[in-house]
Amino acid sequence: MAAMTRLTLTQRILSVIFAIQLMLLVVLTLFSLQNLRQTVTSELRTGVETARSLVLATIGTMQDAVPLDRLMATLPERLVSPRNAAITILDARDGALHQVTPAAGVTTAAPLWFARLIAPEPQETRLPVVIERRMLGYVSITADPTAQIVTAWQDMRRILGLTALAALLQGALIVWLTRRALRPVGDIAARLTDLTQGRLEARVGPLPQPDLAPIGRGVDLLGAALEQARAEREHLQRQVVTRTDDERKAIARDLHDEMGPCLFGLRVEADALRQRSDDPAIRDHAEAITAIADEISRVNRALLDDLRPAPLGQLPLATVLKGHVQDLAGRFPDTGIRISIPPDLPEPDEATALTLFRILQEGTTNALRHAGAGRITATLGSDPTHWTMTVRDDGKGIAPGTPRGTGLSGMAERIALLAGRLDISSDRTGTTLTAALPRGRNR
Repeated sequence: MAAMTRLTLTQRILSVIFAIQLMLLVVLTLFSLQNLRQTVTSELRTGVETARSLVLATIGTMQDAVPLDRLMATLPERLVSPRNAAITILDARDGALHQVTPAAGVTTAAPLWFARLIAPEPQETRLPVVIERRMLGYVSITADPTAQIVTAWQDMRRILGLTALAALLQGALIVWLTRRALRPVGDIAARLTDLTQGRLEARVGPLPQPDLAPIGRGVDLLGAALEQARAEREHLQRQVVTRTDDERKAIARDLHDEMGPCLFGLRVEADALRQRSDDPAIRDHAEAITAIADEISRVNRALLDDLRPAPLGQLPLATVLKGHVQDLAGRFPDTGIRISIPPDLPEPDEATALTLFRILQEGTTNALRHAGAGRITATLGSDPTHWTMTVRDDGKGIAPGTPRGTGLSGMAERIALLAGRLDISSDRTGTTLTAALPRGRNR
């Protein structure tokens, strides 16, 4: 039973069918052996009767033509043993035994085990030869099953051979029909595998089998429900990213609108105080206030750039990315930094554009800060379904087991929220960062 549970459904069906065929073959063999035994017994009985009639008829024709003293010696020459009988003559005059020439013998033999199964009990008939009250001898007629057993063996082989051939043909037909009938089961399993691997657009389609059609429809409904759920989830995740970006944009706008005038007024008041006072201490305080205002302004610009790059949304994405690379090349002249952008790229939506910029920013920052790279190459690509950003460097790579930093972790979370993927491969020749984002609405 445990072995059966490890078999496929097709193998189980075939095992049961072949077991039934084997039992039927055994029953057929036993039934055939019984019938053959009865047939052999009947044929032997007929052969013995035929031999008896032949002996009596021959003696009847010889008793007037042959002297009685020579009748028993001449009788074997006048007789021929029938097919299923052996005739032996005992001459009472001298006690000699004479074997009658048998009919044409068989050229083949049956297996001993088969002969033992169907051979009947030995049959012998003794005929005393008495003429004119003289005991001339005996004629012994013994049943000889050899020829019948050989014939039965040949018939048995033909029957079993045809039965085995029919069983094989039937088995082959059943295998073909079973595999054809169960082929949709494999299709259903393949579609379920597709669903588990995220290919939610996979469908089974209509099935002609009435037993499997409801299962196929159920799998298709499940795929459609999962696909709809994924679409809704991606929509919600994109809304989260979009609203977060909107909040960051609002914070950046507030910082720019509120902090800018305040810092400008602070500088004006400090300059006026420095110009109107002759006290060196007051002038020093005014200059300190101006320096503090400048530092606050620098920090504010850094915060604004972190919240949202100023040109993004105002200039094409390609221009913003190239400007960022040119700025890095000017700040790090010893490092070769370049970016490849195909012409005539459509503009992505704001969330995707900001994410692509952040990927470039994070990839180049890590390469410059941690990898000691001498060359950095970035590539922006697009196909009908995805945006791709690849950043490669020839630095020292990332040591195995090194956890992701805050920047990469945050970037991976943002990409995941947009239903994208982030792959990082690293060895001693450098690091490659590849990100893919689904093509949403273009601007």
